[in-house]
Amino acid sequence: MTLNNEVLDKFNVQIVAPLGGTHNLHWLVDCRGERLVLRRWWSTSTDNIDYELRLLTSVAAQGWPVAPAVESPIEVDGHYWCLFPYLPGEPPSVDNRMLEQRARGRLLAQFHDDLAKLNGFGQREGWRRCEEILNDPALDIMLSKQEQRQPEEIRILRWHLERARERVAGLNLQARPGIVIHGDFTPWNLRFLDGCLSGILDFDLSHWNHRVADFALSWRGMHDDIVRAYDEVSPLELEEWELLTPAWWAWLIEDACRDIKRGIPVDEWTIKHILRRSPLMGRDSAVFR
Repeated sequence: MTLNNEVLDKFNVQIVAPLGGTHNLHWLVDCRGERLVLRRWWSTSTDNIDYELRLLTSVAAQGWPVAPAVESPIEVDGHYWCLFPYLPGEPPSVDNRMLEQRARGRLLAQFHDDLAKLNGFGQREGWRRCEEILNDPALDIMLSKQEQRQPEEIRILRWHLERARERVAGLNLQARPGIVIHGDFTPWNLRFLDGCLSGILDFDLSHWNHRVADFALSWRGMHDDIVRAYDEVSPLELEEWELLTPAWWAWLIEDACRDIKRGIPVDEWTIKHILRRSPLMGRDSAVFR
């Protein structure tokens, strides 16, 4: 993507290299001799953007290596742009997956301990907790809408939706406490320098939820050592173990239904992930037939 010169002029920066991104786009830039990161937000909601900026500032105040905005975002051509500090370092090695997962699980537990201390953060715009997702009748409508086109995919999603609803019934999830979670605590969103954590990136999916909802994209129904190591540092309650699988399935199903609403078919990635099985799933660890 070619950057608008107006953006570069307003920030008085020069491009060093593109850094990519899935939703938000990033460039490494030079600002009067200092390396910074220029972001183009995917969201055009000022409330959504403000939520993340406030969160980054609060987390940085706790001593975690995150990148609070250098200055307020500006709007150019219908997009919001912002400068952030550049966090040096490299993602953790995944040569030994068990060691990497265990280290990440322990780190996530420590991170959650501080996130739970934050005040003034309700729910982020466009997000909701597991029980709200599963109780939404719009999911059934979307699945029915797509059933004729993708009967097998919809059969799989519908089975998992009903099973998730069964598992959370009686848990009284509305009464359970919540915290702000990162949402995508994966190796590619962490940076290490000289063996020390130097950066936690991408708070694009951060929102208020049950803490086990942060396992959705870190555990992914298969990286069990993350959950086990987390539990050693911050023991999970019985209800949280029960919620682990429904929270993961709810995330996948809601995302699939969003695509259906936009006219996008259920993709292979979603089906592959929802069919994964782990011993941590308890009575749902059996292979789906």
